[in-house]
Parts: sequence; structure tokens; C-alpha cells
Amino acid sequence: MFSKRVTSLAGLLTVVVFLCVSCASEPPVRKDGVGGQERFYTGQQAQIVDLLRESNEARLNNNFDKALAKANEALEKSKAVKDDVMRLSCGFWIMTILSDTDTPGNLTDFVPKELLISDRFEALFYGYLLVMYDINAFDLRGKDPSGVLFGSMPGNDMLKSGSVLVEELKKAGEVKLADLVDTLFKSYTALLKASKDRDGDKVNDYIRKVIDSCDKITLMADDPKLLERDKTGAFFMSRMFAMFIKLPVAGVDRDTVAYEKVAGKYAKFIAGVMPK
Repeated sequence: MFSKRVTSLAGLLTVVVFLCVSCASEPPVRKDGVGGQERFYTGQQAQIVDLLRESNEARLNNNFDKALAKANEALEKSKAVKDDVMRLSCGFWIMTILSDTDTPGNLTDFVPKELLISDRFEALFYGYLLVMYDINAFDLRGKDPSGVLFGSMPGNDMLKSGSVLVEELKKAGEVKLADLVDTLFKSYTALLKASKDRDGDKVNDYIRKVIDSCDKITLMADDPKLLERDKTGAFFMSRMFAMFIKLPVAGVDRDTVAYEKVAGKYAKFIAGVMPK
């Protein structure tokens, strides 16, 4: 069986994802934004997104007072127009900023409870992921892009748990999958280092390696024949990690088509593991 660390991580991911849920009041449409950059939300929603983008820029520049002020301004506008996707996105973004500054806070202080529970979970979660893309939340200046969506699970803990997963896969005789997972985490770690070193060529190279590893793991983990022998949850955890990492890295790559595709798959996957 998996170690307690890996098992507890799966539970943590589920809990955090549940708190990240968002409510899409209308289906977003990809449009060209400022400077030709494509984005998913337009019109009145885009105005709120622009405030969140300003908040993110301030956060990346360590100006957390401004970041929080802009996020609160966006939240008030969202309440005024009664836009659920923006209300919940703003609320969770405020929690991200508070997490960055180690300031305590409860999600329900900023997001009504009724927005956190819905039988349309897949669509709701998908909508939130598109908001995060539009505000460029995965900018590598934030060091670990996965920390934006799951601020309560530090990247170091995720990487350590990844190493445990590799060990467990090898013990179970799943050497090929173990090698793929190992390559994924090594490439992701190298991507973060390349960004810190401001090596653009290596950043692009490792983005490709991460996405390639994620795709191979997902394909393997989706094989019905292989799943039949998944007695310990090895394939389940591998697939979870692959999608968990691919989402923010696709956001870093700024490929709207690829991001939209992985966001849809990820939302469907998370909806499938959520408690009913």
C-alpha cells in the first residue's frame, strides 16, 4: 500500500480543490485581449479580471498591500454585478495573497458557502481555471506556479511526495511508470531552477519536457488493461500528479488551446474524485 504521506497528499489535494471551486455564470469565450494576448473572459467580466491582473502584478513585485487592495476592489465589483464566477475567483485569489504573506484567513470570509457546493462542480471548477489563466496567475516570477491554485500545499511537499510515489511504483514493479514520474518531477524542478536563473532557453526546453512527461503518464494511466492491476492506487496518484503539474505549466506556456484542453480534463478528473 502507499505510504501515509502519499495517501494524505491525495486527501489534501481533494480538500484544497474543493475549496477552489468556482461558479461560471456564463460560458467564457476566448478572445484577443490587450496586446493581442488571448483571454477567456470579455466585457464586464474582463474589467474585473483586469483588476485581478493588476493584483497579480503587485503580488509578483511583492507589493502585497496593493495586491490585496486590488483584489478587494475586484471582489466588490463582482458582488455589485452578482457575478458568481468572479465573486468566487476574487475570494480565492484573496486567500492566495494571504497565503503568500502567511496571514491567517478563512475562504468563507470572502466566498459565500453556497458557491462552494454545487452539482455542477465540473463546470464550476473549469470556469475558475480559466480565470486563473486570464490573470496570468502562473507567471514563473512567482517561483512555483502550482502554488497559486493550491497555496496550502507548498511545492516542496509536493516534490517530496513525488519522490515517495516513485519509490512505491518501483516496489510495485511499475518501473516504466516510475521512470516517467521521476522524469516529470526532475523536469519540473529543473524548470523552476531555470526560471530562477533567468535562462529562457532552458525554461522553454523544460516546459516541453514536463508537458511530454505529463501526456505519457496520463496515456499510460488511462489504459484499462493497466488499471486492472492498479491495486494500490499507483496509477491514480500518477495521473493526479501529471494533471496537477501540467495545468500551471500549460498556463506558463501561454497556449490557450492547450490550456483549455487540459483545464477541461483536469476539471472532469477532479469532479470524479470529489465526495458526492
